[in-house]
Amino acid sequence: MSMTPTPVQSREPSGGWAIFVATYMLIAGVLNVVWGIAALSDKSYFYSGGLLWSSLNTWGWVEIIVGGLQLLAAALAAARSVAGAVIAGLLASFGIMLNFLSIGAYPVWSVILLVIQAMIIWAVTVHSEEFVK
Repeated sequence: MSMTPTPVQSREPSGGWAIFVATYMLIAGVLNVVWGIAALSDKSYFYSGGLLWSSLNTWGWVEIIVGGLQLLAAALAAARSVAGAVIAGLLASFGIMLNFLSIGAYPVWSVILLVIQAMIIWAVTVHSEEFVK
């Protein structure tokens, strides 16, 4: 009886987590843009006294800019680019800070975005091998 070793199969990353990051970054970007547009157009949705600093106009523009950058990061993450993973992680971290600082204006929306962006950071850090082609 001969003992023939079985070949070890190398596991190729499937890209599923890269798509997860891209999808959730897309969701976060869209929600941030909507938050910013709503803050600029109809201030009745927000409680401006709950903001830590500045006005809803400033927060609206900041959210629109960050949301736009998150949409670009979603495209890079979908391409399984290492730069896309790094940018997605950095923008999600920045987005968490932004939503934490603006939580007083619209708490439910901010908490939803906090959770989404935390999941992005988790996926980018735990499954970083998915972004290497």
